[in-house]
Amino acid sequence: MLDLPRFAKEAGLRQRLCILLLLCNAAFTFGQKSPAIKDQLPGTWRLVSIETIRPSGEIIYPFYGKHPQGLLMYDRSGWMSVQIVADPMPMVPRTSSREEFLKAPQSEKVAAIDGYYAYFGTWTTDESTPSVTHHIRQSLSPGERDQDGVRGVALQGNRLTLTAKTHEMGEDHQRRLVWERITSSQ
Repeated sequence: MLDLPRFAKEAGLRQRLCILLLLCNAAFTFGQKSPAIKDQLPGTWRLVSIETIRPSGEIIYPFYGKHPQGLLMYDRSGWMSVQIVADPMPMVPRTSSREEFLKAPQSEKVAAIDGYYAYFGTWTTDESTPSVTHHIRQSLSPGERDQDGVRGVALQGNRLTLTAKTHEMGEDHQRRLVWERITSSQ
């Protein structure tokens, strides 16, 4: 015969045990930290967009155009490099050798340099901000050499958004660069 008081007591115990297990699982899941920025950045990233945000919130594209191309690389040993080609991309000089490039007319060399940006150096992260600092060793812009560029970091899926404060064109701006991780199958 079914002992109803005992059955009800055991059912209540089972229910409490299930709730306890669910709470423990939730606490464990919520207690887990996402991977550190320094562990998520290594790899190669393709440029998706560069936006310059004015103090009014207006988005402008003053230096790189609306569809620039670029690569950003972070390696696990702490080195990084970035290269960006503006939109529209430079079409002159049309030579494939460094020697011929140096012989090109000054106006063509200026056009090529105006449409290109690059630097390399080392990188460190600050989890508290969260940010990455590019310790620039060499740059196409000589004034950036031996400078530190602090970038705000936001990672969402395979997207990396870097933000930097800058003063240009007579006002303070925020530059937002969106990158997409390149996987081995791309």
